[in-house]
Amino acid sequence: MSLPRARLDDAQRLSGGIWILSKDESHHLVHVRRCRIGDEFEGLLEGCKLMLVIKGYEDGRVIAEETKRLPPSEMKMRTVLLTALVKSGTFEDILNHATELGVTEIVPILAERCVVRVDDRLPAKMARWKRIIEEATKVSGIDRPPLLHRPLRPMDLREDMLPSLRLIGALTDDARPLGGMRIDAEGGVAFAVGPEGDWTKEEISLFLRLNFIPVSLGPNILRANTAAVAGLSYIILSAEGGLS
Repeated sequence: MSLPRARLDDAQRLSGGIWILSKDESHHLVHVRRCRIGDEFEGLLEGCKLMLVIKGYEDGRVIAEETKRLPPSEMKMRTVLLTALVKSGTFEDILNHATELGVTEIVPILAERCVVRVDDRLPAKMARWKRIIEEATKVSGIDRPPLLHRPLRPMDLREDMLPSLRLIGALTDDARPLGGMRIDAEGGVAFAVGPEGDWTKEEISLFLRLNFIPVSLGPNILRANTAAVAGLSYIILSAEGGLS
């Protein structure tokens, strides 16, 4: 069984390797993971993993001592997921699974067929999405959360934002089987997943102008979250040599 994990991004670091965790992370360790004084846990900080032991509590915050540094997560390939801003539960599921799989960036796309619209609640939504991503890093032990971009329209995408290989899941006759694509880990990959009902013809044209290659994920029509997981899994495993 893996050790409990906590984010240290908002923790206070004192001299002598002492850390005072945030109240949210302290609550997670004590009330969710049932940790007690003397228990060990992993601390996750961007580019860094630590082993810590709980020494006490103060004003609802865990006080822990750093015992050793662990090897950080390896970032083997830049993987950018461009996902249509689908309904909240499905979108949050995509955030969760994409983070666990190890994507480096997530770009919500305001597709024409999306039912979700961005309004003055966007800051609150972005904060919630970032919390979901951080929770997923604790499940998978990833120290560096993927960069979450603000939602963009397809017409707002630029070449300099994207890796060299660009793939888009599409229900078009010219889509190539994803399994036949050669994945180059050094150049990175962008993978775009559309909403229920797929992209419009105009949106496909915009992606094609940015040199996206339409790919098929099999003979069946998939939900957005299933398509994201299936496509990313193949891309990341192929880059690691697992499917080559």
